[in-house]
Amino acid sequence: MKKFSLLLLVVLTLFMFSCSEKDDNPTNVDFYGYKLDQFISNTILRDLIDPNASDTLNFRELFAYEIEASDGFSPRNSSYAGYDLTWNFFKEGYIVPADNNRTWFPDELGLPNAFKVKSTTQFNLYRKVEVTSGESSKTIELKGLTIYTIPNWNSANEEAIKLSDLLQGISLSDSSNIRLIAIDDYYKDYTPEQIAEGYYLLDSEVTTFPEINDTLPGALKKFKKLASIEVINGSSQDHNFTNAPQDKKDIVIPVPANFSGYEATPLPDY
Repeated sequence: MKKFSLLLLVVLTLFMFSCSEKDDNPTNVDFYGYKLDQFISNTILRDLIDPNASDTLNFRELFAYEIEASDGFSPRNSSYAGYDLTWNFFKEGYIVPADNNRTWFPDELGLPNAFKVKSTTQFNLYRKVEVTSGESSKTIELKGLTIYTIPNWNSANEEAIKLSDLLQGISLSDSSNIRLIAIDDYYKDYTPEQIAEGYYLLDSEVTTFPEINDTLPGALKKFKKLASIEVINGSSQDHNFTNAPQDKKDIVIPVPANFSGYEATPLPDY
């Protein structure tokens, strides 16, 4: 009887150790994912915006990210989503080659299931600006706005958007102040009247104020690498902006055919 009890104790101990060892082993998962931030080169985006800029700046924050499947499906076309992702969401996602290149995002991000895209083939990037006013915060894709053609600082025609179009749906007053903020956190403050005259050149990545450039203080004329706008003493923004047309994407990043050279992460919650 003692031998049987001892044998039973040994078996139970080994079983418990085995279970514990299995639970602590991160390789015992069915799926591995590749973090999406690995596929977006900050250097490529810096060269697109300003090749002379510091490589310490995160140019990936200047874009919205569309996930596109081989059949053309995109979350921006889904009634459950309808938008592209900002960098702070996109960079937390994964692509899972073993599950037909499906994208996956942790539940705590609160994203709709539409962002779990099967057969992902490419990521489309769109230049965007963040606008905060009152209690609102909007992500605005620049090429979703009306595009104008105006002379740039070299007197050549260039596509541009009106700065005031970024403020649609915001009630302004005489006490309102519009702060333009660059990617490096440099900023300048403008009046609503000055903003009404301003444009942002899409290729040159700089402002111009054609009708008042001659009288505008020099430091306000050429604001570069616009990242966000903060409206001080303005209402919350009540306007629904449209996504930039897909044929106006700024750059396409294809999903690699081979994932060797990229770091895989076990996904136990997949």
